[in-house]
Amino acid sequence: MTGRTGVRGKTGALAVLVASAVILTRSLPAAGPSDAEIGKAASGITAASALQTVEVLTAPGLQGRLSGTEGYRKAADWVVSEVRKAGLRPADDLRDYRQPFTHGLGGVESASLTLLPAEGEKDGKPTEAEVLKDWSPMVNGGSGDVTAEVVFVGYGFDAAAQGRDDYAGVDVKGKVVLVLRGEPETGEWKEHRSTIARTLAAARKGAAGLLLVDSPVISTNVGISRDLPEAMVSEAFADRLLGGKKLTVAELKKFLSRGGTASFGTGRTIRFAVKGLPWREVTTHNVVAVLPGTDASAKGEYVLVGAHLDHIGDWPRLNPGADDNASGAATLLEVARAAATLKVRPRRSVVFVWFAAEELGLRGAEHFASHPPKGFEKCVAVLNLDMLGAGNGLYVAGGENFPEIKAAMEAARDRFAPGFGLKAGKIRGEGRADHAPFFEKGIHAVSLFGSGGEHHGYHSPDDTVYFVTPKTMESGGRTVLGAAVALADGRP
Repeated sequence: MTGRTGVRGKTGALAVLVASAVILTRSLPAAGPSDAEIGKAASGITAASALQTVEVLTAPGLQGRLSGTEGYRKAADWVVSEVRKAGLRPADDLRDYRQPFTHGLGGVESASLTLLPAEGEKDGKPTEAEVLKDWSPMVNGGSGDVTAEVVFVGYGFDAAAQGRDDYAGVDVKGKVVLVLRGEPETGEWKEHRSTIARTLAAARKGAAGLLLVDSPVISTNVGISRDLPEAMVSEAFADRLLGGKKLTVAELKKFLSRGGTASFGTGRTIRFAVKGLPWREVTTHNVVAVLPGTDASAKGEYVLVGAHLDHIGDWPRLNPGADDNASGAATLLEVARAAATLKVRPRRSVVFVWFAAEELGLRGAEHFASHPPKGFEKCVAVLNLDMLGAGNGLYVAGGENFPEIKAAMEAARDRFAPGFGLKAGKIRGEGRADHAPFFEKGIHAVSLFGSGGEHHGYHSPDDTVYFVTPKTMESGGRTVLGAAVALADGRP
């Protein structure tokens, strides 16, 4: 009897232990995919496949993928068909994978910029500025025809309440203002540093035109003031405008960055004319696809991997946008397809987003950040892919801000793309990529760019598939896949 009683006692205790273990196991998150499984998925990311997608997205029929146009719609439709074939899910409230929003759209019919002779200049003749060398109009900017003096107004900040008024001491009514990209090294200028904010400030002050010193490439703006023509001008052209004052852009940049102010008439007159296409409101779409997580306790948490799908259109001729950003969109598709093959999924969901209207002021990313799909309440990290079409490594903008993302990227690179370069920097100042709307909401967000190579033909018709280096997309994609899964799984 004693023996039987002992056996029954041990059996009962064992049953309790087994039952407790089952309950405990059910309460713990399932283990995520192993390095071996991630490596197998990563091996499906190939240079050839990525290049094939770039060729699709840069085809003439997509008309440069300007958000809100038929060309962009075709690109978005194609991506939707690919993520559906891969087996990725749509968000519950975006059953067709499309997240709609509206924005304004214009365009350029004609444009010219003429530098008139300086006062007292002997035998001076008007000089036509050359598009894509000296200047380029804002494709989505305002219209107008003005002949007036150019007035330099520093960064173009109308921020007297914050202690900086770049318009102090000058009258710019009816004049063309010349402003520098950038901001002082100290102070918080979030509300004033965007191109839109500078345009609004110029309009409030009565300016008749705005020239932004940057690169003389095709660019876009969301215009706001429809009767204020805007353009990008090269530093060399700006130096010609400043020559009468014996100043250069380089000198002014140094002075202004330290907090100085400088506003003055240049003494140079230009004729600046832009005839825009009719302005209209259009509906466009982000494309959103989901790899659901496995941990019920982490429901609503997700890692976002994104890239902008749009480009700048077909003025003055087709701008294919191979590097910017068919390369990022193609790499994102490679990562999404590879993630869909994982038999074991990470704890948190991974959400893949092809953003619209990045070139119109980060509109698609801003819309998603402000209106995430239902059920996705907490974004724990954003990896944004932009211009991965050239180089021998990745530059992680924001990696110094968010060391956990940097560490995940480094570990993934070492495991799945050894020998591929990886550098990190700190985000500060004007955000000009789709990480910015998330970053400004306090979300840990970085943008990834190809580094160590030439990004040929930026915002011009020369940004073609012939200058893309497919291995950058392959190694970059494998690194991003590993990092995204690690971050979603909550492990190093």
